[in-house]
Amino acid sequence: MGIAKIAVLLIAALAAVAAVFLVRGVTSQPTDQTAVAAQPVVVEEPVELVLVASADLEVGQRVTPSELEWVEWPEKAINDNYLTQKDYPKALETYTGAIARLSIAAKEPITSRKLINPGSAGFMAAVLSPGMRAVAVEISVETGAGGFILPNDRVDIILTREMDVIEGSEVKTVFTSHTIFENVRVLAIDQTYREVDEEEVVVGSTATLELNGPDSELLARADASGDISLALRSVADMDLANEGVSRAAGFDGNTGSQIKLIKYGKASQVGIQ
Repeated sequence: MGIAKIAVLLIAALAAVAAVFLVRGVTSQPTDQTAVAAQPVVVEEPVELVLVASADLEVGQRVTPSELEWVEWPEKAINDNYLTQKDYPKALETYTGAIARLSIAAKEPITSRKLINPGSAGFMAAVLSPGMRAVAVEISVETGAGGFILPNDRVDIILTREMDVIEGSEVKTVFTSHTIFENVRVLAIDQTYREVDEEEVVVGSTATLELNGPDSELLARADASGDISLALRSVADMDLANEGVSRAAGFDGNTGSQIKLIKYGKASQVGIQ
């Protein structure tokens, strides 16, 4: 074999080897790029624990511990009004028992404007049912069921009046009592707005009751015309109450067949029989 043929074969072999390496380089480059593209860089955003409602809360609803919870919230999405565990570590305990001033959806962040605690300004207005009024009357141990009436109990209101009745030529003093309101909700006893676990009774001098507008006027007239007593009702009677309806049970504030008698300078109501 001549030198020229051997040279041609060597050149052809070298070209073949170079072609093989060239093909391997071209086919391996996209593979490496694909592998790099399949591994994106994950950036973790900082989060904080935010107090939210775990269930829907209606206006006037009292919040229980199960209706509040801490959830993770992106730090950059936190509003200054949100209650974070870092800034308010005892917020869950603080707002347990509070009243919802606005409707709050489940998983909605809690703010101090949406809930109000007992004793805070505006609490009584948040406790009242829509269209109702808060009316206070004086009570004692005797007229307040011995002190066993607590906020959110239901009571009947009894009016007792002293009257001088004319029978023939004589004037006799008699006492009349009848129930003037039934199944009335007690909002507070003095400044106690809710039951205290360690207390068996709440002895106060004032009871705040929930009545609609016309009933509030009737109660004011009844309170001025005699003595008011509260009769405690069964807890089962709460289911019988329709919010907003009149609780009046026969009292209209009229004196009926009565005249004013002035005897020895003292005025009194006299019933005519």
